[in-house]
Amino acid sequence: MKLSLKARILLILFFLTLIPLVLYFYHYTAMKQKLLGDRLRFHTLYASSVVSRIELFLERVMSDSASLIAAYRSAGLSEKETIWRITGQVKGVFEGAYYDQDGILMTAVSRESTEPAFEKFVDFRNRSRILELEYTLYKEPFLRFFVPYMEDGFVSGYYVFSLDLSLFWQSVVSSKPAPDVEVFLTDISGNVLAYSDLRFSEMKKISFRKGIYNSEVSGTRVVGVYTTSADKDWTVVVEEPVSSVLQPMADFQKNALVAGSVFMMGVGIFAMIVFIRIFRPLENLKNYIISWERENISGGVGSGDEVTQLSQAFEHLIRRLEEDRKLYSSLFENTLDGIIVFNVERRVIDVNRTILDQYKVSKEELIGRSMEDLIGESLPLTSIFFSEKRINLNGDIYCQLRQELLRIEGNQYILWRIKDVSQEKELKVLLEQTAKLSLAGEIACSVAHQINNPLASIMGYAESIMMSSTDPIAGEKAEVIFRQAQKCAETVRKLLDVGRPFEGKPGYIKPEEITIEAINMLSPKAKRKGVRVEFESSLNGEKIFTFPWQVEQVLINIIDNAIDAVRPGGRVQISLRREGSYVLWRVEDNGTGIPNSELTNIFKPFYTTKEYGTGLGLPLARRFIRNLGGDINIRSREGKGTTVEIYISGGKDENSGS
Repeated sequence: MKLSLKARILLILFFLTLIPLVLYFYHYTAMKQKLLGDRLRFHTLYASSVVSRIELFLERVMSDSASLIAAYRSAGLSEKETIWRITGQVKGVFEGAYYDQDGILMTAVSRESTEPAFEKFVDFRNRSRILELEYTLYKEPFLRFFVPYMEDGFVSGYYVFSLDLSLFWQSVVSSKPAPDVEVFLTDISGNVLAYSDLRFSEMKKISFRKGIYNSEVSGTRVVGVYTTSADKDWTVVVEEPVSSVLQPMADFQKNALVAGSVFMMGVGIFAMIVFIRIFRPLENLKNYIISWERENISGGVGSGDEVTQLSQAFEHLIRRLEEDRKLYSSLFENTLDGIIVFNVERRVIDVNRTILDQYKVSKEELIGRSMEDLIGESLPLTSIFFSEKRINLNGDIYCQLRQELLRIEGNQYILWRIKDVSQEKELKVLLEQTAKLSLAGEIACSVAHQINNPLASIMGYAESIMMSSTDPIAGEKAEVIFRQAQKCAETVRKLLDVGRPFEGKPGYIKPEEITIEAINMLSPKAKRKGVRVEFESSLNGEKIFTFPWQVEQVLINIIDNAIDAVRPGGRVQISLRREGSYVLWRVEDNGTGIPNSELTNIFKPFYTTKEYGTGLGLPLARRFIRNLGGDINIRSREGKGTTVEIYISGGKDENSGS
């Protein structure tokens, strides 16, 4: 049977009225358990503290008695005078006796009796300091303890004292945590020694229990615990009526009654509002939405109550909106142009996936950034086109920028369409540089060939003069001519390396061996300068397929630069390892380093910081390495040193099967 909407609401209101009752019983039970549990834990701690106080009290009394015995005996007082003074000074001690070393009673003194009752003989061997628990004629408990008396390091006798527990018990009862709390002192068998009302032993026996139970003393339901002393001589029992523990619950019940009444009144008022103010507008809303849905979507609304028909109409509407949203979202995200959307305050509110993927930036980095932050200015609210505009997106890029204005539901937005032209710009610059390098190579080869022959003649004649001349001044000048001609020849050779085509045949080489050969070639120079060259490798004899001559030339150039960069006594460390498909050489030195202003120029031809350098070593080395499918990276800290990393993409050992 289908219920009408009104019937459903009445049923809901009925269940709403049950909720406070359920919550009330739940909270009442939870609070009750918490109060009882907290009280149980508190009484456990209190009982333990009472036992500790008894033990401390006894320890203090015995310690004070021992100190006074030693003091009085050393002052020459007799055993009887010593006992009399101690019974007057130590609180609670009212009588005492002295036994010789064999346990025979020698004398006894009491402040309450003319004939104190002490045993004639006591065997003190293997006895604890507390002898026994006894009672006075008035049923007040007291205990007897003994203190050995030492002379010259030997026991010469024993003092036995009676300690009244009633005085101590009064201090315990006076500090009870609550008036309704009952505290009992019992022996180990459960015989009650003292009550909370200062009554003493009636020899009533009780059971030791913890938790909630019916008390054997008061006959009521109590929260009770017990704690036994370490020497098992007595037990402290603490009980409190459950009614006292749950007294705070009365305030909760009162507040719950008030809250329940207010809630019921609120439910009644709500029911009146629902029936008077909601059902009629709900009926009108249902008729309007269903008629609109039939005209615009034609989805068809089934039978049911008002809410069912409304939900069906809204479901059709939301499905249609979701389809439109997916369509427009797909167009926004997948367009080839990058799109950035601003609000009227010219701050980014959305970007498409093309922007994020192409420029490696996250949406969180862009959202909220201002237009001025991106291009350095705020554009007016009009349609604008820039054929080339610099935009700061994870670094500066150059783009075609088209700005358009959108107005959606009364709100105005700014839309940018971005097309990257940075690659076209870079390609144009690269083509220009390639043309210049090609022309420079041809010029270098031509100049080198034209200079080579005259240089050979100059070097030959200079060497001939050095060998044949008897004039030492002429020989020195010929040597200068020969050295300078050699430098020119070296520059010419490097110019030929720049211009000549890529030489040599590829083959399998061991990077470790070719590195050691380069180090050996430069070791004389390193020794002359006092530079320590270190080499380590993790390739373990692995081979790669590459061009040996080019690799060797690059290593010689890089290691030679490192040796030049360090001061005498410095260090050059070379490491070799594989990183993925690359073989990596890392050449580190602790030299003077390269200033940041010069790092961008070190790969430019003819740029050098050396006094007699050509400026062609590093450009030629990078050319070789890039032709081998790798690259050279240089990091440097001025005054700390330089690190050069050489990557070569080479096939693995021919024996590896790769």
